[in-house]
Amino acid sequence: MAATQLTADLHPLLTEYVIKKLQKNRLTTVYSFVKVEAEQLIKITNLPAESIVLVKNQLIERFAGQYRNAQLHTVQASVPFATGILPIDGLLQGGLIPGHIYEFCGKSGTGKTLLCMTIATSVAMLQRSSVYYIDTKCDFSGRKIQQILDKGQRKLTEQELGHTMARIRVERIFSPELLVQVVEELATGKYHQQDTHLKLLVIDSLPSLWYLFQDSSSSIEPLGLLTKLICSLRKLATQQNVAVVLVNLAVRMVDGMAGSSTIESKRKLCPNGNYPALGRYWESAPGTRLLLERDDDEEPLADSITRSVRVWKSNYLRTGERTIVRMTDAGVR
Repeated sequence: MAATQLTADLHPLLTEYVIKKLQKNRLTTVYSFVKVEAEQLIKITNLPAESIVLVKNQLIERFAGQYRNAQLHTVQASVPFATGILPIDGLLQGGLIPGHIYEFCGKSGTGKTLLCMTIATSVAMLQRSSVYYIDTKCDFSGRKIQQILDKGQRKLTEQELGHTMARIRVERIFSPELLVQVVEELATGKYHQQDTHLKLLVIDSLPSLWYLFQDSSSSIEPLGLLTKLICSLRKLATQQNVAVVLVNLAVRMVDGMAGSSTIESKRKLCPNGNYPALGRYWESAPGTRLLLERDDDEEPLADSITRSVRVWKSNYLRTGERTIVRMTDAGVR
């Protein structure tokens, strides 16, 4: 609520004229609007008291959290579902847990996108469930999905191939604002289909959107959007029982950055000296963060390359546990 800007499209009574009057009185967000007494808002906007109360109540209902009695909700056991990649399933103690947020982190070229596409393909084929795949870099390839299916262990008929690919809904998004909007709509069940259940959301990747703010003079807007994204992702994961997979970059502190030594000393780095992009604020957002690295100990094979996957942080896995996966034409194995 604190980061949501007051705009004319939030409510019919909030016309452009009313918005300008509010902005002159430094009431620019939903939070600043609802916390002001109705009498003061009447003087500022010249709206009747009934209208002010109506707008405030509807904005509070839309943007504020709601209290719920936990005893009224039955505890639903979250059973992991397989990713289709045996080493990853072993590392995750059975697979992805519905309601949990995962992050695949690594340098460019470590296979994060191929890993996401392999998991999405497996969920659509083996679980017969819907996958919502958000592509921010135009890296998603339908041809690669078909290649993974064609070269898989089980041969699919043409009809099965078509049904499996149809369960993967792909949307290309190029702005943080639109990403937040789509996740919020997913959290409300807008894209729920009766024949298939949404089981997995993949966002590949986050830094490509938030790096748009790197020249911004203020950090409030990107930080506010990150806050809204975290809240929406957690709402989607818990209320819709969806597993969320995010892609992030593993980067190093830029030498010479103002205050870099101070910032780096306060951050929890990976053993290889990297840290997740999007800043210190984002570090606690995912429940489990996996680090993908080029594995120097393994001999490269003719038809594949190897990657090391390590538990960077998790609230249910042992930090530092690792496994080896193979990147092949048939996906990650």
